[in-house]
Amino acid sequence: MSFLLDTCVLSEGAKSAPDDLVIQWVRSTPESEQFTSVIAVSELKFGIEVMPQGRRRSRLDGWFRQILRPSLGDRVIPFDESCAIAWASPRARSPNARFADGQIAATALAHGFTLVTRNVRDFAFAGLPVFNPWSK
Repeated sequence: MSFLLDTCVLSEGAKSAPDDLVIQWVRSTPESEQFTSVIAVSELKFGIEVMPQGRRRSRLDGWFRQILRPSLGDRVIPFDESCAIAWASPRARSPNARFADGQIAATALAHGFTLVTRNVRDFAFAGLPVFNPWSK
């Protein structure tokens, strides 16, 4: 089984006190089964870019460039035509869903991934398997 990690799962790695359950799940799941969407990468970089200049922004930018991006390697899935087509039905059924969430969900659907997120309600799209590592 392969997993698509949502933005909140990726950002847990930047916290000084990450959630133990999430870290356990990440460590116990083979890296070769963990993917993310280019949309989640963009969300993280955007979040850093809009922060005020300072130590926190510098630390997070360093984490993004030196730790996160190299660790993901080629496991960042692009939003391509197959994702765009997979996005049509969920978007039609949930037109008020966040744009980025819909694209992340479509990426998981197009590639047969289980989406890993804390935001289960935001990803209640038909046919999308969702796993919350924050819950037991």
